Amino acid sequence: MARHLVSTEKFRRAYRRLSASNQQLVEKALEQLGGYLKTGLAPVGLGITKLAPGVFEVRAGLDVRIVYVEEGPRCFLALLGDHDEVRRFLKRQ
Repeated sequence: MARHLVSTEKFRRAYRRLSASNQQLVEKALEQLGGYLKTGLAPVGLGITKLAPGVFEVRAGLDVRIVYVEEGPRCFLALLGDHDEVRRFLKRQ
């Protein structure tokens, strides 16, 4: 079953607040993540980490992380932020 990415409004707001260089890093990571979701082959530098059941983190840069939540064929882009924001997100789950 092919999965696809769905961005949340919170994710899109966080993206707009990033610098242009970090936006480029996020775009590249999302492109690689989309490829992984279709093929199952993850590029080495993508750094997909399982944080909780159905919750995963992807590296977009040194200080930029993407958190996505799998729900059936959809993967919701739930968070775009740094390590501290990821920790806060997990505490709320």
